[in-house]
Amino acid sequence: MRISSGHKGFRVIGARTVVATLACGGAFGLMALFGGGDAGAATNCSAVDNARTEHANGQSHCIANAGPGSRATAQDTSNSGIATAVATTGGSATSKNLQPGSQALSSGIYGGNAYSITTGPKAESVAMARRGGTSIAIGGWGGQAYAGPGGTYCAGGFGAAYDSNTGAYCLKTGSINIS
Repeated sequence: MRISSGHKGFRVIGARTVVATLACGGAFGLMALFGGGDAGAATNCSAVDNARTEHANGQSHCIANAGPGSRATAQDTSNSGIATAVATTGGSATSKNLQPGSQALSSGIYGGNAYSITTGPKAESVAMARRGGTSIAIGGWGGQAYAGPGGTYCAGGFGAAYDSNTGAYCLKTGSINIS
């Protein structure tokens, strides 16, 4: 599906770009609406080039594991959640958990860039990027999101996901389900 206009200055926009923009806008809207936890109490982990970092602070936990030429960053701002990021062979992984009882997991391999974010309580998000691609998973209020080799999956209250290698995307919010 293409949206186009004959007016000067308009560009042809693909449906995937529109959905990705809506998903990111929705995620930022949810973060603004529900907050992002107490930033001063964040549990942070970061690792580059053959390093591993793990921190636990009460019920908050983060793990960042990076192989050769890779970068991994994990942050839990909820005081009771999990953020895990694993990258290897030039990959990049970023996980950010913003709400209690949620978990954000990301994996970037062979130059892939993975971004996993939870914006609501009891959410799960998994992003698995590979071979230079990008995977984004955003789990909101009681939602689940997956982006990776199997395509994408969104369920629950809110979930948004995109995987560039498969070209798959999905958005689930309440009774609206786009994929």
